[in-house]
Amino acid sequence: MRTGFRILQLAIALQAVAAPLHAVAGQDKPAFSARTPIEQLAANPAAKAVLERELPGFTTHPQYDQFKAMSLETLEAMFPDAMPHERVKAIDAALRAIPAPAKSPPASATTPSPSPSPSPSPAPAPIDPR
Repeated sequence: MRTGFRILQLAIALQAVAAPLHAVAGQDKPAFSARTPIEQLAANPAAKAVLERELPGFTTHPQYDQFKAMSLETLEAMFPDAMPHERVKAIDAALRAIPAPAKSPPASATTPSPSPSPSPSPAPAPIDPR
């Protein structure tokens, strides 16, 4: 009995310590980096501008569909002559400086509430059998 209580105390203490660490770790993650898939970078106007500034014609390349799911780091590893580490590092720094896009409001906040249903129509009058 006593051992079970100590395990419970330990679990609560660990949870109390881990929760703030998890929150801090989540805040440090940039919205974009050289590890972000290229198609996600191209979908954001600010990130796409960085790509086009540093690698002109990158998102309009004839083989874009073949590499858009990869990251810049992956391309660097595959094609070190075409994507030198220093260049990828500079692009990564520019991407990390981009603030996270604003989150869109939940669908319930933008969807109008349904109008109240009309009141039921009155029951038909009874038929006079005469």
